[in-house]
Amino acid sequence: MCRTSGPASTAWAWPCAGPATACARRGEQPGVVIAKVEGDGGKLPRTADKNTAGVAVAELLRRYAPDAGVELEVYKGLPLGSGLGSSGASACAALVAADAALGLGLQPAQLVDLAREGERVACGAAHPDNVAPAILGGVVLIPQLDPLRLIALPSPADLWLAVYTPGCSVSTAEARAVLPAQVPLAATVQQASRLGLLVHALHCGDLSLLGEAIVDELVEPCRARLIPGYLDAKAACCEAGALACSISGSGPTTFALAGSRGRAEAMLAILEECFTLAGVPGNGLVDQVGPGARVVSTLLH
Repeated sequence: MCRTSGPASTAWAWPCAGPATACARRGEQPGVVIAKVEGDGGKLPRTADKNTAGVAVAELLRRYAPDAGVELEVYKGLPLGSGLGSSGASACAALVAADAALGLGLQPAQLVDLAREGERVACGAAHPDNVAPAILGGVVLIPQLDPLRLIALPSPADLWLAVYTPGCSVSTAEARAVLPAQVPLAATVQQASRLGLLVHALHCGDLSLLGEAIVDELVEPCRARLIPGYLDAKAACCEAGALACSISGSGPTTFALAGSRGRAEAMLAILEECFTLAGVPGNGLVDQVGPGARVVSTLLH
């Protein structure tokens, strides 16, 4: 990270959600201009009011710097429609860069609240699910939406993730459309107890309990049919000793948890084989829970 003695006129930032990078410069005119988007294959809008990064930064200006202007460049390193929080990652990177470029010094919770406005243009709901951990890093509990409340939870040091994105896409809107309008009371109680177990497991650093907690009987069964090869991949990972295996976000990205890097690499190989056999080969990686979005360089003009 390059630090300067005063507000920067240009700042680069990226979030932990993935290799999404944004550059923000002070603009000559009030408002937001998106100068460049790369890595999206030309699929994303370049107009600020239709792009998650542009919408989030426009909300920042509206609330905290109404007379300022920002010019953005966004570099996508995540596949679109993957369940990895690509839209949220762009919004978070753009906000952190814009905040640094303008010298505002906003708090993480303020940035999360702004970033979720970007999600509204992506899926119709200003949800903080992806942007909260992208800004804060680690594991984040969101017990309240209005007003927004965030609680950072500990991440076990020996927790490793195998993450695989098969060669198919599932839009957030499609993934939400298959969810049931109502769920049985017993299933809701069971899911609530698992959430309690998950929080306890994280505080204790107990990976076995964490694996027990990551069982989803409400959403996963509905979305599994949207992902070719998912059920076979999950069964194979669990049989091979994964702590847990489930869908990332709206999918199709699938993750498996393990207690070591070597075990996670073995899970990644299983995911690769299963999705390739299902006709949707893709790409994956092994990693640990990371830090939040951060400024990686600043320039004074």
